[in-house]
Amino acid sequence: MRLSLALVLMAACSPLTEPDGPGGPAGPVRATAIEPAIGSVAGGTRVAITGSGFHEGIAVEVGPAACTDVAIDSDTRLSCTTGSSDFVEDKVDVAVIGGDERAVLEYAFEYVCPWTTSTGRRSCGAAPPEPVAVQPISAWVIEEAQPLAIATDGSGATSVASVQVPATDMRNSQLKIWLRVQGLDHAQVIDVQLGNRGLSNRFTFRLRSGQGQQWITEGDLVAFTVSWSPENVISTGAPDRAAIEEIAFHVADDATGNPVHVTVGGVALVPEPTGEFPNGLLSFTFDDNWSMMPDIAAVTLGRHDFPATAYVIIDYIGKQDRATHDQLHDLQLHGWDIAVHAFTGAHHDARFPTLPAEVVEDDLVDARAWLMRYGFHGHHHCAYPGGDFSYGGATVLPIVGRYFTSCRTIFQRQREAWPPSDPLKLRVLYVTSGTSRAAVELAVDRARDHHEWIILVFHKLVSGEPALTTEWKTSDFEQVVEHVAASGIEVATVSSALAR
Repeated sequence: MRLSLALVLMAACSPLTEPDGPGGPAGPVRATAIEPAIGSVAGGTRVAITGSGFHEGIAVEVGPAACTDVAIDSDTRLSCTTGSSDFVEDKVDVAVIGGDERAVLEYAFEYVCPWTTSTGRRSCGAAPPEPVAVQPISAWVIEEAQPLAIATDGSGATSVASVQVPATDMRNSQLKIWLRVQGLDHAQVIDVQLGNRGLSNRFTFRLRSGQGQQWITEGDLVAFTVSWSPENVISTGAPDRAAIEEIAFHVADDATGNPVHVTVGGVALVPEPTGEFPNGLLSFTFDDNWSMMPDIAAVTLGRHDFPATAYVIIDYIGKQDRATHDQLHDLQLHGWDIAVHAFTGAHHDARFPTLPAEVVEDDLVDARAWLMRYGFHGHHHCAYPGGDFSYGGATVLPIVGRYFTSCRTIFQRQREAWPPSDPLKLRVLYVTSGTSRAAVELAVDRARDHHEWIILVFHKLVSGEPALTTEWKTSDFEQVVEHVAASGIEVATVSSALAR
């Protein structure tokens, strides 16, 4: 009798089920507050939500994105990490979802851009850029710790510095050279020669260009990666690429009494990208958002599913004979990059080096912010107006490096390598009214054969004869596209090429 009574008492005092808690039902799901109530548009903010009815399996949404890594601390408190709002600043709803239940805190969390310009102006356009692959070095020919110095005397005579090296096999490798030049405006020749001892049999690479937009900038350490294409190299005698024994630098000034000083910071070999791009790599790019991009270029490229990169001037969008906002979105849907050329046409036409640094920075940041706001994903990439990044009123390169993964020039003394020598100074083939279709097709073939990244720059395609330097015949473009398709070279946007 006593045993039976004890069992009855135990049953009366003991719950039939486990208490509500994180592992089981806890009543209706409710949400009362979120802390903090503000976070970055990039996501990554750890927030705590209070309420009731929280249990394992609860999901959380903060605005358009799932709040991840949900941790249930109790049936009244959970935490999670916000996702990205894709650079949209806004106050958004917070939803706690358990099965069929959905508890919502309206406009309870605010996405903001936490980044500022160098002057302290807050903008999504000031977000840091995506990283880019660094060019791998397979071997050093001249070590960084053993720089060569060459100086001219202002008379126009050539100065030479050379070094003998153990026989080096440069097959399947491209040459990368680091240079610092002082007196650049007076440099007539900057050549590097490689070959046998004494250089009776040699390859000559010409690094100095007569082009207005120079790839070398005064007093700065710059890097050249050059392929073995006939565009870049001249052979004398019968040099053996498999047994390079001497390397020499030849520098000459313009005979005006102004000396030139060149320091060679190093010479290295980088592997040709035969695995990634066995047939080379090509990017079609278009500047100034002409309406022929969607009307002609995209149609022609679309026959082969080729994408392209459009560098746009923001305040030209929707103007006469320019692509509209909707057309740019349609291009993006078809795989195009929509990237930055300038925010205003006035700044584009003035060229960045003539403008104060703060004006250039604001222009680039505003252009990025506009692309971000309207969902264009090419905002990490830009092209210099007029291809000009040289120092002047604005220190253009440091500004661009703060905000962009890459920036494209119109420098074409050499084609680009992959990965690029310097992603902030992408080299190109600049197609103007004076460029023949045969020259473009030959450059495509050489890029394929010598594992280059050829970036073709177009502006406006026209049906008749070009009237302006920046125009090119539509019929020539159509035939070039067919030639590219037949060549087997891989076609990619600038952003996808750099993301490989």
